[in-house]
Amino acid sequence: METIDYLSFSISEKGFKPNINLERPNYVQPEDRLQYRSARLIVILGMLNTNNGLSKDVIACVDFLLRNEAFQTKFILEYFNGQKNIINKIEQIEKSNQIEMDFNVVQYKSVPWDLRFNDMLLYLYIRDLIKYKTKKNNKNIRIQISQKGQDMFNIFSNIFPSEVNFLELFGKKMSEEKTIKIITEVIPNSYWKQNAQLKNK
Repeated sequence: METIDYLSFSISEKGFKPNINLERPNYVQPEDRLQYRSARLIVILGMLNTNNGLSKDVIACVDFLLRNEAFQTKFILEYFNGQKNIINKIEQIEKSNQIEMDFNVVQYKSVPWDLRFNDMLLYLYIRDLIKYKTKKNNKNIRIQISQKGQDMFNIFSNIFPSEVNFLELFGKKMSEEKTIKIITEVIPNSYWKQNAQLKNK
C-alpha cells in the first residue's frame, strides 16, 4: 500500500491527472482486410468458373450478395421466379445468426462497385491468381481464375462455407444480365419502397 500511496501522492503533487479510456477498442473486421475480400473473389471465380470468365460488374453484384445475406432470399425469389424448386433452394441457404447489411452500397442505383475492387483485382493479378481476357479493342473485360487461383480456391472454399453453399444453387454459370438487373433495379426499388411504407405508418 505504501508504494501505491507514494505513486498517488507523486501524481497529485505534479498536477498530473490520470486518464483512463473506458471506450471499447476498435476491432478490425474481416471486411476491412484486403486479403479477406480478395480471397472471397477467388471463391466467386472458382464457383462460377466459365471459359469466358466473369465481368467486373457481375463479380461486384455477387460479392454484394455474399456480404449482405439479408438480400439473398429476395435474390433467389427473383432469379428462380417461376421454377418449381424455388422453395427448396431457399431452404438450402445456410445463414449466419448475425446478419448485417451494407446500407451505403444499397443506396447505389447502378452496380454496387466498391473502390477497393481495383485494389483487390490488382492484388490477385500480380500474384497470378486471376487472368484478364479482352478483345482487341480492350472492351468487355472478363476476369478468369488461373490454375494457381484454382489451387487457392480449393483451400479458400473451406474458409467460406456459407458463400460456397449459396453459390452452389446456381451451378457453374449465373445469368449475368439477370443478376445485374436484380441487384441494380429490383432489390434497390423494393428496399426503398419498403422503407417508404414504414415511414408513412
